[in-house]
Amino acid sequence: MRRPTIARHWRTRVLGGALVGAIGFVAAVLLHFEPQPAAYVVMVVIVLSLAWLVLDTVDVPAAQWTSGLPPTGDRVDQATPDLRILTSHEQADVPSGALQQRLVALARARDPDLAETLHHEIDPARRLSPADIDRVLTRIEEVRDRS
Repeated sequence: MRRPTIARHWRTRVLGGALVGAIGFVAAVLLHFEPQPAAYVVMVVIVLSLAWLVLDTVDVPAAQWTSGLPPTGDRVDQATPDLRILTSHEQADVPSGALQQRLVALARARDPDLAETLHHEIDPARRLSPADIDRVLTRIEEVRDRS
């Protein structure tokens, strides 16, 4: 069975760190600092680990984040202003003229004459049934299909 080998740069780091630690310990003894060997070894390991961590991260390029979310497109389940107008018209105690204005605006984009006709036909104070709304939208679509 083959023994695992240490990478060359780690071998250099460990041997260099041990050499720096030994030189530091000898210097502390010669200067009469009375170092404690166990505490000194722990201190050298911590200082060298931090130094190697800093040296390893100096030349690393900055992180660049990319969004993993898909681009937003048309969502059927998302409430649109038109859906809000329809829901509001259906649920309100007293209907507003918002639905009439929106239907007239849709018609105006297709045919200004039809828009004027719808403006006079649709009473803003009367609640339109879904069948009435469908009939008006069908008329607007027919104008588009004829063009």
